[in-house]
Amino acid sequence: MRHALRAVAGLGLALMLAIGVPLAAQAATYPPATTGTFSVTAHAGSNRITVNGLGPHAAATAIISGSGPAPTLGAFDAAVRSATVNLAVGQTDADGSVAFTLVFPDDAVGVYNASVSTPDGHSVSGVITVPSKSGSALAWTGTNIAMWVVWLAGILVALGIAALVIAAVRRRSRN
Repeated sequence: MRHALRAVAGLGLALMLAIGVPLAAQAATYPPATTGTFSVTAHAGSNRITVNGLGPHAAATAIISGSGPAPTLGAFDAAVRSATVNLAVGQTDADGSVAFTLVFPDDAVGVYNASVSTPDGHSVSGVITVPSKSGSALAWTGTNIAMWVVWLAGILVALGIAALVIAAVRRRSRN
């Protein structure tokens, strides 16, 4: 009787998952797939950027975010200089390309993430790097580890695994 109840419960759970998972997947609205990528090295001041891979003859918008002050579009100065800016960058041509001018302030340094999209679902993402005038603006976040430390850690892990295997074999031989 107990096995029959477990089997019925298991079948009921499987049926709920078989119905619920596809319904849950349809409930969410997913962002359009990225249709391309780009990478640009910019500088403080005016930068002409061309993005390909968008839908033809469509209004393109860009979302640009970074840790520094946000760029402006062409000669138009944004009212608020925040780390994220949403810009209407123009109309794409027949090939799905759009060119626009971003103006980075003098104190802009670092990596900016950019996403350019059209209403038809095409989206191109990339990075715009503004290097420091006096070298790299990226912080050193890594470390240097001596090779003997890596070998010692590997040997200790191997010895630990061997000890677990030996303990399991001894336990099974006693039972």
